[in-house]
Amino acid sequence: MSYSIDLSDELFALMEELPRHTSVTIHLMLARIAELAALWPPDDERWKQFTYQDDLGLRFYVQGCCVRLYLDPEARRVVVCGIGRVLVTLPDELLDSETGAEGSPAPP
Repeated sequence: MSYSIDLSDELFALMEELPRHTSVTIHLMLARIAELAALWPPDDERWKQFTYQDDLGLRFYVQGCCVRLYLDPEARRVVVCGIGRVLVTLPDELLDSETGAEGSPAPP
């Protein structure tokens, strides 16, 4: 049986503000992780196929969003800790001379 997904009301409301495709993809990933959590221990190497792992738990990325979570085996839950947007701004010197830091044309 799958783990339950623990998503606070605040994070659920945040997901509703995301583009529909992004929100649906996050829900699908969480459902898949909940299924696998019932089969794989938290430290199983196979998690690397779906998530990144660090001292704060697991995370995955969907269309510019980072979803942080951890597994609670005793309560059989996938607990979502945070959802945030990822924005990468490169310095001008790393971009070609025709492009500014945000990917738009550089000012004259």
